Amino acid sequence: MKRLLLGLSVAVLASGCAVTALAQSSDEFENEFKAFKKKVETAKEKPDAAPADSPLQSMTAGADSPLGDTTENSPLGPAANLPVSAQPPATSYAMGGGQSPAAAPAGIEAGVETQRDKIEEQNFKNALKMLLPLTPEQIRSLLDSFKDSRQAAETPIAIPVPKVQVETVSLDLGQTPSVIKTSPIRVTTLTILDITGAPWPIQDVSWAGKFDVQGPPEEGGHVIRITPQTAHGMGNISIRLVDLNTPITFTLQSGFDEVYYRFDARIPKRGPLAKTPLIEHGGLKTVAGNDENLVQVLDGTPPPSSEKLKVDGVDGRTNAWRVAGHIYLRTPLTLLSPSWDSSVTSADGMNVYTLNDTPVVLLSDEGRMVRAHITADEVTP
Repeated sequence: MKRLLLGLSVAVLASGCAVTALAQSSDEFENEFKAFKKKVETAKEKPDAAPADSPLQSMTAGADSPLGDTTENSPLGPAANLPVSAQPPATSYAMGGGQSPAAAPAGIEAGVETQRDKIEEQNFKNALKMLLPLTPEQIRSLLDSFKDSRQAAETPIAIPVPKVQVETVSLDLGQTPSVIKTSPIRVTTLTILDITGAPWPIQDVSWAGKFDVQGPPEEGGHVIRITPQTAHGMGNISIRLVDLNTPITFTLQSGFDEVYYRFDARIPKRGPLAKTPLIEHGGLKTVAGNDENLVQVLDGTPPPSSEKLKVDGVDGRTNAWRVAGHIYLRTPLTLLSPSWDSSVTSADGMNVYTLNDTPVVLLSDEGRMVRAHITADEVTP
């Protein structure tokens, strides 16, 4: 219908007969316009009467047209029957390539859907960029840098030399207390023993300085654990033992040079748990570490001037050295013969005896007598 009205407008502009129509009286023109309008409305109610080829052909259909002959009744006069081109006007529909009006909304909806998908994809990329601004390669590089920085920060400045120290604690008032060397991130174990090597129970412990000291967890224990809280610190510790009126004291020192993993403090007296000696009398003298060589041999580090001897008849736990004309016998077994001048025992049951030069010794291995031969160690070139 829109095309029909458009065609009529074109016909009015193209025909000179329009001037004649305008020359009619106003009443005649109004009547003819009403009749024309009624025919148009009738044509709208009966769309099937229009030809299927083109809506514009109804204008030239003559009597077959729903409008009838428009020459007499049309205010356009003869211009109403002028042929009109079937080509659609230059509207947005025609410019769209001849797309039908029904297909136009579907095309618009498809375009909107495509644009929406593009916007959502871009929003997703923007959100991903905000949450994870770094690429996988940058993240791996960042983790490598973090690992190197953390390793450099957590690596100790220096690694102290670990040692096991055995010392005899002097109870004299004029003696300087022994020094226990500790180091950060390391635990030093302090063990209290009596002259026979038996544990000496601890009654209570007190200390000063930036050290973490843990007393015996059980009643009657003899082991204390010390951990420094600073790299360079000083302090001291006071220990009261069972059945000993004199408290024993030590100086605590923290550093990076060396650290005592184990410190065996021997009290030059018999404790409440002392071992019964095999020989009660006979002029034997038992000394706990007064001889510096004795303590070094007990640690497994004899003096440089010592001579290594060969011991046969026992296992490799028994060793002997000759120092200044005396034999230092280091063994976990108990010496029966000959008599010894001095001895010392560690917390793990290792014994060191000082003997005169002798080729044979008798030892007790849990009640079984063992004969050991001591000879010079042959060194092959």
